[in-house]
Parts: sequence; C-alpha cells; structure tokens
Amino acid sequence: MSVFLLSDFGISDTYVAQMKAVILSLCSEGTAIVDLTHNVKPGSVSEGAFHLSVFHKYVSAGSVVVAVIDPGVGTARRGVICEVTGVFYSGPDNGLFGLLPIGKAWKLPDPQAGFSSTFHGRDVFAPAAARLIIDPGWVDSLEPIEKESLVPSVIEKPIREAGGLKVSVAHVDKFGNIVLWLPVSSAYHPALLQLPGGEVEIVTEVKTYGDNPGVLFIQGSQDLMEIAVSGGSASDLLGLRTGDRILLINKERNKGL
Repeated sequence: MSVFLLSDFGISDTYVAQMKAVILSLCSEGTAIVDLTHNVKPGSVSEGAFHLSVFHKYVSAGSVVVAVIDPGVGTARRGVICEVTGVFYSGPDNGLFGLLPIGKAWKLPDPQAGFSSTFHGRDVFAPAAARLIIDPGWVDSLEPIEKESLVPSVIEKPIREAGGLKVSVAHVDKFGNIVLWLPVSSAYHPALLQLPGGEVEIVTEVKTYGDNPGVLFIQGSQDLMEIAVSGGSASDLLGLRTGDRILLINKERNKGL
C-alpha cells in the first residue's frame, strides 16, 4: 500500500518529514510514501487542486493521498476523507478536492485536545491516512457527508468571445510551459494569442516541442493544451503566471488583422 503526499511546505523545514514519521510510526514497514510535490505556492488551494486533478487517474485503488494546502487551518473548516475510485484523500475541505470525481465523503473527527491548531497535516490528516492504510473500513465509523456539500474548486472556464476564446493559465511547470484550463478535446486552433496587457503574439500549433521556433500551441501530457517555447521558458518570454487570462484568437479572425 502507498501513501502519497502533496503540500505547500517546501523542503527547507522538517514539516514533510514529521508527517512521514507519523505515518511510518503507525503503519507497517511495507508502506511506501511517495511525494507528489511540496512546492505548491503557499496557500494556493487552486494550484493544489490542479495537481490532484491531473494525478488522480494514475494512482491505484487502495492507496491514500494526504493533501495539505490549508490556509484556514485551525478555523471552522472541516477535515474530510474523500473516496475516488477506491483511493482515499485526506485533507481540508477548502476546494482542494473540488476537481476530483468524488464518490463518497466523510467528516474527520475534530482534533483532540493538545493537538497543534496550526499543523493538522501532521496531527490530523497524516494519522487518518495511516488509519486508512491499516483499516480501510474505518470510514464506516465516520460521519458521512454529502459530496455536494464539499467546497468546490474555483477555476475560470474558457469563455467564447468575438473571434476568440478567453482561457486561464492553470499551471506553469518547471520548464516554463504554460498549462491552460483548456482540454485537448476542445479542438480549438488559434493563430494568435493576446496577453493580459494587450500585446499579441503569433502561435504555431505543433505536435512536439522539437526544433519548432517561436511560441507553440501544443497538446500537453496532462490532457490540457499548453503554450510553450522549444528550449526556453514560455512563462518568462510572455510574462504569464498561474491565474492569468489570455485570449486565443482563431484563424478566421486572424485573416482580418
């Protein structure tokens, strides 16, 4: 059995190691702990939700995911367990799980007296994950909650405008590739993109990064469209960051420009 961890803790402190130590102290030696990422922008629930949404299809049933992006730690926000195709997710109910196809959900018990009010990742969510690895049936003792009552993730969906499609940047990866909230199934084929400041760039639709020059429009590996620059950073070149909105201008409008 495996436990997967996602957080905004980084690796300069021992916070991640403390969660791992708690899990290992409660589970058998055969339990594997895998880091998804701990480099989510501090407090960015939407970025954490993005990572979970593109990861969930690759994790096998029986695993547990601990996700801790928790700016509301210690407040009235709920701790929850969510089930997605046989995988349990442990974390705060703040929109972090809002992009997942959740089947069932349960409320975690309130933290015990003496637990930290600022580190539920270690004191609540990690122990819950360990308990689920040991005994998946433990959820039957928890309070069930309607999945519709979970806090939704807030993302800006593509919007059709005259001659184009306005889309949001979902994520900028390590290479500077700009992942868009635009499914590859959209079959949209732009010729230009307009940046938030009004500048317009030519884009070329390609199948691979390769040696193609200029700004590229490409089907990414996460089933979302991307803006990229072969051998360079599209984010640095265009000045785009997560959450920015751009206008993809279609070929028909381009003929009139």
